[in-house]
Amino acid sequence: MAEESGAKVKRFDSDGVSLKKAECPPNPPGQGVLPLSLALAKGKLLTDTMEILERSGYRFPGFSPGSRKLRFQSGDGSIEILMVRGSDVLSYVEYGGAHMGVVGLDLILEEDRPVLEPLDLKIGLCRLVVAAPIGQEEPPPLGRPIRVATKYPRLAEKYYVSRGVSVEILKLHGSLELAPKVGLSDRIVDLVATGKTIRENHLEIVDEILVSTGRIVVSRSAWPQRNQAIRSFLERISPHIPKDPVISS
Repeated sequence: MAEESGAKVKRFDSDGVSLKKAECPPNPPGQGVLPLSLALAKGKLLTDTMEILERSGYRFPGFSPGSRKLRFQSGDGSIEILMVRGSDVLSYVEYGGAHMGVVGLDLILEEDRPVLEPLDLKIGLCRLVVAAPIGQEEPPPLGRPIRVATKYPRLAEKYYVSRGVSVEILKLHGSLELAPKVGLSDRIVDLVATGKTIRENHLEIVDEILVSTGRIVVSRSAWPQRNQAIRSFLERISPHIPKDPVISS
């Protein structure tokens, strides 16, 4: 991709872990239909997801966002919530640990996993943006590739390379706003909701890469195996999704 546009790319990242794909387990012989499993992560999407589920008539006895329990079954036995790390939701769904999950479009596009994305929940509204120190909308002539700090190396690289800009991608896991202040990067690519943190750190948004909301993702193996149950679940919650995208607090 870099060679086609004439741009050069350097990536500073850790190696991924290769996993063997697994299918969602079928129902054990002699047992009834197992509940559909839904991988959720603590954080901004959780409260709004649970609100949609509750408005749809699902009740999860004993559920609390602060609980140490990792599994909660609905009162009617049709849905089981699995509490996982936000960065692991897609892995649980892709490799058969959960039939479904809720995750932001930003992670879906960044990780490019082979999962299905049948429903936009319109929660967790945010934007993936390029930000720079105030007054530096255009990068100064550096005599080197522009250096960009981000949690989203794939999307950041795609953005700059599509514009024919030579770029060094530096993957960080937090405090991105600090990177330009200490000379670690020229720009950052980060997810923002209101932009308050960007402004408080004397940065300004110079471009928008994408708009993200929380989505239901479904395992490719679960879709044919549990198609009727999954469709029924999606149809049940769809009327209770916000009409317009909302920022989750």
